[in-house]
Amino acid sequence: MSWLKNMGGFIGYIIGALVILPLLLIGYNYFFINKNNVSKYIDGYLKNSTEVIVQVPAYDKSSLPNDDIYVTKSYTTSMQAKNMGRDGSKKTRIYYRLVLDSNTKKYFQITMFDLTNGFFGAIDNNVVYLKVNKDDLANSKYGTKDKPILAFSVRGADKPLTELRATNDNPGGSNVNIDTPPEQYQYNAFMYLTYVMSKGDFKARFK
Repeated sequence: MSWLKNMGGFIGYIIGALVILPLLLIGYNYFFINKNNVSKYIDGYLKNSTEVIVQVPAYDKSSLPNDDIYVTKSYTTSMQAKNMGRDGSKKTRIYYRLVLDSNTKKYFQITMFDLTNGFFGAIDNNVVYLKVNKDDLANSKYGTKDKPILAFSVRGADKPLTELRATNDNPGGSNVNIDTPPEQYQYNAFMYLTYVMSKGDFKARFK
């Protein structure tokens, strides 16, 4: 009757793989991954914006302690089962830099997601326009080191931000405009408000 035992083990494996594991993953995604519902608020947040001009200091001469050209962190956006020994979870990577504006004495956090170009090198020691939310800019509770004003879009003030890129046809390279495009601006805001902003801060900010 060993075949019955083997069959029982096989059925148990199928139940675990097809029923129990998916339920556990659903529960984990719901209870342990921070995810705010921004669908009702994102359009209004993006449209209610203005630009402020800021001097980004050279990071190695910044007045901020431990300043760096950027800081990066990884966030899990969805936990999924391993596939062929590989973690199938979806992740996003945030890149940001805290900047103290010498004129307004406000802190701004320049924030980008899943960026692969030389953006942060281009803004270092440069004058830029930051696109920020008007309500955040007017709120006296924002602009501190602990609660900086978020900037999800940046462009050069005097000229576009550029990065030197080489191609097979042009090995010497040419400058490419890397001012934040509209789709990256929308993506940055959506990812931050959805996965990074705490539920408490999200409720206080939007509800």
